[in-house]
Amino acid sequence: MSQSALSENIRLLCSYGHSVSDICRRAKINRQQFSKYLNGHAEPSLASLRKICDFFGVEEHEIMLDVKAFREIIRLRPPRFNQRKNRFQRIVEDLTASEHTTSGFFERHEGYYHAYIVPDSAQQHCIRSLSRIYQEDGKWLAKTIERHMDEVYMLPATLKYSGIVMEGCNRIAIYEREKGQGRSLNATFLYPSEHGEPRYLPGLLVGFSAEGSQQISCIRTVWQYLGKQPDLRLALKKCGVVDRNTEQLPAFVEQGIGNDMTDTERLFSPRF
Repeated sequence: MSQSALSENIRLLCSYGHSVSDICRRAKINRQQFSKYLNGHAEPSLASLRKICDFFGVEEHEIMLDVKAFREIIRLRPPRFNQRKNRFQRIVEDLTASEHTTSGFFERHEGYYHAYIVPDSAQQHCIRSLSRIYQEDGKWLAKTIERHMDEVYMLPATLKYSGIVMEGCNRIAIYEREKGQGRSLNATFLYPSEHGEPRYLPGLLVGFSAEGSQQISCIRTVWQYLGKQPDLRLALKKCGVVDRNTEQLPAFVEQGIGNDMTDTERLFSPRF
């Protein structure tokens, strides 16, 4: 990008303000130096560019675009004066950004799931919980409910988790924290559906519990898709500890939740 394009982009941002003097005063930028940026006689340092972008509420890569592309961004999203984001906020936004995600990736996975895990391979039961992937305010979020955990694990009857959903290398990453008194933290990584509506999503669940030994664990999981508007009362009723001796699980689920390692497996990874 040429220096003239950068200066024109800065002038465009200033046109939304009261005056250049007012902008410099509020942004704590030297008026004389800022005039050089506007006129194209100097280019701001990285630190100065960050200060300018923070003040107008734009990103560095956006202000460095050509004039036409930047004008279109500002037309759709006018400057937000003096709404600086700290480093933590910028990192979180970068982690959850989805502009590089394939179109329709999250949309086809939106909905409710029964999530299965086997926390203790020595016992013939698994846990079936209800999870949801949904969109709110342009971000993809997750909710999980575990019920009847007190029957076997001496935990509260209902546990609730909430978190964020991200994409990386065409994989689904979900980070959730337990709500309320507990502070358990889980990370779930799932293989997505390549085409259309999903049926089963195999993956791994990594986490630790605030109760008990607090060991860090990694176990296999399978998410069974229930749709966008299932019978939630029935779906919740099925949640809890499932005795695999008395209830037959779908073959894909049964195959995918075992935590053993075969002679041919070199890495602990999801099973299809």
